[in-house]
Parts: sequence; structure tokens; C-alpha cells
Amino acid sequence: MDEQRLTPAQVDHALAAIEKGHQLEGQQPSARALDRARRILSGELSAGEAEIEMQDAVNKIVERERNK
Repeated sequence: MDEQRLTPAQVDHALAAIEKGHQLEGQQPSARALDRARRILSGELSAGEAEIEMQDAVNKIVERERNK
């Protein structure tokens, strides 16, 4: 797949749209989620790597809840 990288301005614009969309739904994306989105949009992080990061975070939450 021939992927085209976004310019920094395009990344900023896309992040603003993502954040606004969440706000319109009554949600506030976390700083981690926005950082992950920025890294995906800028090409620093692949979708697969992002999935691994999110799964690791979920696993930590589950483990913490089990140990309560």
C-alpha cells in the first residue's frame, strides 16, 4: 500500500476534528488517545502498533480491577 504522509498542519487539523467530534458526542478523548492518533496520522505508529498499545492498556486495567 502506497501511503501518503500528512503534513504537520494536516495532522493538527485532523486531531482538532477528532477532538471536536468526540466533544460533540459528550466525550473527552484522553491525552494518550490524542497522542496515539497524532502518531498514527504522522506515520510514527502503525495501526497494528496502536492496537498493541491499546490492548496493553486494557490488560493493565483488567488486571488492576481483578486485584481489587
